[in-house]
Amino acid sequence: MTGIESASPGQKGPYGRPRSYDPDFHGPVHKRSCTDILCALLFFVFMIGWAGVGAYAIYYGDPEILAFPTDSDGRKCGRDPEVADKKFLLYFDLTQCSSPIVLIAGCPTPQVCVSQCPQENRFAVPYGLDERLCTDAARRSLTCRPGVNPMDRSRSCRSLLRDTDDCAPYTFRSAAVLGRCVPNLGIGDFDEDNDKVKDADGKEMNVTMDALYKGAEKLGVFVSLKDFGVEAVSDYRESWWVIVLALVACMVVSLLWILLMRFVAGLMVWLALLGSLAGLIGGCVYTFIRWRQLADVPGADKKINPLDAFTKGFDSFLELQQTWLIFFIILCVLATILLLVVLILCKRLRVAIEVIDHASRAVTSTLSTLAFPLLPWLLQLGTVVLFTTLALYIASMGRAKYLVSSLPQSCRNVCGGYVFNGTCDPDAFEKSCRTDCPEAECRFVQYEKFEIVPYLHAYNIFAMFWSLFFLSAMGEMVLAGAFSSWYWTFDKSKNLPPAPLSSSMGRTFRYHLGTLAFGSLIIAIIRVIRVTLEYIYKKCKSKPGSQVARAILCCCRCCMWCLEKFMRFINRNAYIMTATYGTNFCKSARDAFMLIMRNVLRVIAVDAVCDFLLFLGKALITIGITVASFYFLDHRIPIEGLDKFVPETHYSWLPVVTIAVGCFFISSLFFSVYNMAVDTLFLCFLEDLERNDGSEERPYYMSKDMMKVLGKKNRRVKAD
Repeated sequence: MTGIESASPGQKGPYGRPRSYDPDFHGPVHKRSCTDILCALLFFVFMIGWAGVGAYAIYYGDPEILAFPTDSDGRKCGRDPEVADKKFLLYFDLTQCSSPIVLIAGCPTPQVCVSQCPQENRFAVPYGLDERLCTDAARRSLTCRPGVNPMDRSRSCRSLLRDTDDCAPYTFRSAAVLGRCVPNLGIGDFDEDNDKVKDADGKEMNVTMDALYKGAEKLGVFVSLKDFGVEAVSDYRESWWVIVLALVACMVVSLLWILLMRFVAGLMVWLALLGSLAGLIGGCVYTFIRWRQLADVPGADKKINPLDAFTKGFDSFLELQQTWLIFFIILCVLATILLLVVLILCKRLRVAIEVIDHASRAVTSTLSTLAFPLLPWLLQLGTVVLFTTLALYIASMGRAKYLVSSLPQSCRNVCGGYVFNGTCDPDAFEKSCRTDCPEAECRFVQYEKFEIVPYLHAYNIFAMFWSLFFLSAMGEMVLAGAFSSWYWTFDKSKNLPPAPLSSSMGRTFRYHLGTLAFGSLIIAIIRVIRVTLEYIYKKCKSKPGSQVARAILCCCRCCMWCLEKFMRFINRNAYIMTATYGTNFCKSARDAFMLIMRNVLRVIAVDAVCDFLLFLGKALITIGITVASFYFLDHRIPIEGLDKFVPETHYSWLPVVTIAVGCFFISSLFFSVYNMAVDTLFLCFLEDLERNDGSEERPYYMSKDMMKVLGKKNRRVKAD
């Protein structure tokens, strides 16, 4: 049993009639016309619209608003001329930022730009209660709003601190986080009995750590992230050459793997399969030993706490039994699955190996296909950069919003037309109101978004998805055309077309941009629906009593995920048919689907096995390079003198994870060509079985080895 049975030509079944013999067909047809023209026009018009959205966003947006903190007067700290030397934002009373109104109107406390965050705790409230304490030294220690001179003796400390809020009532030792001064207090900064913060002189301030924590709760997370970010940058600076060498090694190994598969495809496939199985079993043994070793270590039986990643580092997880138990279970499950796959599909592996051998011959015959995926990948990278840039410009589109934050009853006659929490213009407010009523306040709140911003974001997101899937489809169709030309050349040693990749690219760009736009539009619509469902689901998770809605959304998310996977499979095969026959998207999708359904057992038995084996190749390369990098960075390679080259890092796992991700991406880039070759040649192989019968007039185009596996042969073959 091979898992491949002969087709029954001429018989029309529920999935159409098998392909009939055509003496004039020898690969991708040359006489073709433009397909799906309306979709091509729609795509180009949509891209022009995207350019218009980008121009509009760039004209009205200002990303610096997002990058730089803004004070109460709407000036960007460290950027605007008046505060160019003051890069940090200081909140006068951070405890006021814990109110829910902050989400709507911003933090109501005054905010000023400062050149340096406070380095000690200062409690200025007593100065406003007792003028005798308001000495020159006390005044110099005050942090005040722009234009306010604390040394001006015509103003009392009470006026500065209590009546007008022109100066901060207290300041705390702070750290700069994203340009904002966030309290960075230690054990010695508060009284353990009553939780009150102490100033630089050790005196209690009328502020508790709990109130301060609530005000800085969300900002405080960034303190740990900042420290982690600084150490991560340091680690990358020290270990960059190791990462580069590992990625270059991954590239070389991937290329060598593909070249070797041209000659020993079967050996390489079995090496990947058995190597992965051996690696998983070895991992099971190692993780079990580590779990047993930690059984007698005090504190190793603690549960995993994600916060320890920032307080103790990720390496602390490796000292816990639970970590190694989780690794052991995962590796055992993967090893069991792989072992079952080998035992159950062993008979079909021969056919899969022959298909991969075909693919290796096609790839090595057109080596330019290995470099081609870089083109769509670079274009996709440029698309993501463009999307991110426009998203920042769109997010920054708006006008400065000022509200009347303070308006005493006695000032309402003087400040005619202004109401508390109403909008105001700072210059006009200063002339008509604040001059006669210093207690009145017109304060910058936020940049108010234009009403069109959500629609521009939606357009930008959809354009990004459509462009990414369009470029991915372009790569698939170009490769499919090149590999189809190779398969349908009978004498592959003499009559191969001169430049199959360039020819396929020319056909794709000249005739089939509309088909690419059609197929990618379908996937883009499905992806946008998935993203929307994901957003709604996350919103529902935070709402109590939404179990039914969440259950429905889970079902919808699952269905849409399945639909996208199915449509991507159909699209991929439709592009192969379009590249071969020049038909439009709908006909190509229908023909591909019918061909697959007429040979559904073959697809399951061979195509899926090939994809699985190629994935094992990628995994084996990635795991090998990653493990070698880990042993080097962790000083575990017993070579004398090697330790002096190992870089010192705060987190040894960081460069290792970077290498693993980069290596998997690089190997995937190389093996994506193989995947496309397998899918294209397998579809051609199915048509070969339907079109031909091995006679002198209708010989098979497949290799002798493949015919031997299938029990087929050509009665008279001119060349193999």
